[in-house]
Amino acid sequence: MKALKLIIEREYLATVKTKAFIFTTILTPIFIILVMGLPSILMSIKDSDISKVYVADETGLYKNLFESNKDYQFVDIDANKKMADLKDENQGKYALLQITADLSVNPKAATFISEKQQPPKEITTYINDVLTEAVTKKKLREYTAKINVPHEVVEKIQTITNSKDHIQINTLRIGEDGKETDTAGEATRYLGLAFTAFMFFFIVMYGTMVMQSVTEEKTNRIVEVIVSSVKPFELMMGKIVAVAMTGITQLIVWFAIIGVVITLAASAFGVSNLQSIAADSQQMMNMLNVNQQTADIAIGLLNINWMQVFVCFILYFIGGYLLYASLFAMFGSAANDSQEAQQFIMPVTVILLIAFYVGFASTNNPEGSLAFWGSIIPFTSPVVMIVRAPYEIPMWELAISVVLLYATAISTTLLAGKIYRTGILMYGKKTNLKELFKWLKYK
Repeated sequence: MKALKLIIEREYLATVKTKAFIFTTILTPIFIILVMGLPSILMSIKDSDISKVYVADETGLYKNLFESNKDYQFVDIDANKKMADLKDENQGKYALLQITADLSVNPKAATFISEKQQPPKEITTYINDVLTEAVTKKKLREYTAKINVPHEVVEKIQTITNSKDHIQINTLRIGEDGKETDTAGEATRYLGLAFTAFMFFFIVMYGTMVMQSVTEEKTNRIVEVIVSSVKPFELMMGKIVAVAMTGITQLIVWFAIIGVVITLAASAFGVSNLQSIAADSQQMMNMLNVNQQTADIAIGLLNINWMQVFVCFILYFIGGYLLYASLFAMFGSAANDSQEAQQFIMPVTVILLIAFYVGFASTNNPEGSLAFWGSIIPFTSPVVMIVRAPYEIPMWELAISVVLLYATAISTTLLAGKIYRTGILMYGKKTNLKELFKWLKYK
């Protein structure tokens, strides 16, 4: 036991003290936040140097429809003026909108002229929308006059048909006690997707770290010195536990950084009491000034049973990591180099990918047979059950899943230890699966 403690301490400190680990741990959450927020920031930046748009409207029907703002100024000019006539009047970038005919008769009679190879999409979209709406209204007026229908009636109908109202049914769940409760919404589904991806990549990333550590020590022949003092099983378990502690350390730092960012963001928006906001959904919507759909997502996230999510995450991360890390260590010990180890772990990677896809499919029906069996089978349950964590899971399903996962993980670890003790000292020989089964029988 003392030797195991020393191995864990050595492996853990050797990893967390490296500059790569420190920079990765600190920069990864910052990078994730930037990736999530950068597109919105970049989209909000006005990168157009065109500040003035001259409108030369020969029909006189459309020149007064454009509204200037802080970014663009629309200026009505003589319809006969050309682009060359405006050059002497301007020092900066400008553009000319020419309208040569009634657009309801000739839709291609409008031309936007500038010196840029590609004019700003924002301004051309605005002009297109304004002209399209004007032409539609003009055609409606002409048609209503033709059939002798009050134009106000048609405009009212158009307003109703163009409204953004969207009917969304309320969904309720009848429990075993007959009590009605709200079902989980889209926010819960997206949260399940995020957890699935996170668990998958976490297991793969840290399982690969275990395999690389084993392969590196075997290649450098360091393991021959180490196993003279400790048992091979202790060495394998030391590596698995040390890498798990490394992952937990990173998670704690990541959650701390994300928590600080969320707190600062909430303070910037004037949100000081999240519990009171969760209790009053309308207050939250008003404070954050968001639309109903965004508010529903936020409320759904606040109403999730986060304690159940946290407990499930810890249980299935430990069980899933122990299961797969022992397999990664086993195959790493049987390989002569990292390239050969990658070939060995291909079946394990395929199983993890199947679990990943089953998890994604299960978000559409977290109580269906696919989700049920995916969360019961030990090799897929760490990824699939975490999809169901934000939902209400029957205790008997959770108990069976956890027992099977840990029983399989412990059994796999013991079997992996038998192969590890032989493979870690085996050099220069190409190993296959048949050979691995032989090693299981060695005393």
